[in-house]
Amino acid sequence: MDPKSILPAAIETISSLTPALIGSAVAQAWKPGLSWRQRFVQWVVGSTVSYYATQGIVAFTGWNEFVAQSIGFGIALVAFDATPRVIASASDTLTHAPGRLSDLIFGKWKD
Repeated sequence: MDPKSILPAAIETISSLTPALIGSAVAQAWKPGLSWRQRFVQWVVGSTVSYYATQGIVAFTGWNEFVAQSIGFGIALVAFDATPRVIASASDTLTHAPGRLSDLIFGKWKD
């Protein structure tokens, strides 16, 4: 990588994460009493989930950069609290999927 391209790449990366980081910071303002560790984890989870979810939404819809920043901010607001529920729901769905698929193909067994 050319040394002259490192600074613009770093600035672009930081600017793409800024809405998510601000959203996570605003979410923390509503939760007084968090430890520094909890705050750091919330920033990491909020910005990571927000970044990838926003990229997926923009790739699917083709919305512009301004809308993407608004989406990133909004997702980061709720990402830390919503992520454990999404994981639990996905886990429950995947756990019951084989039985449901079997019931769909072969019908339910009667005792």
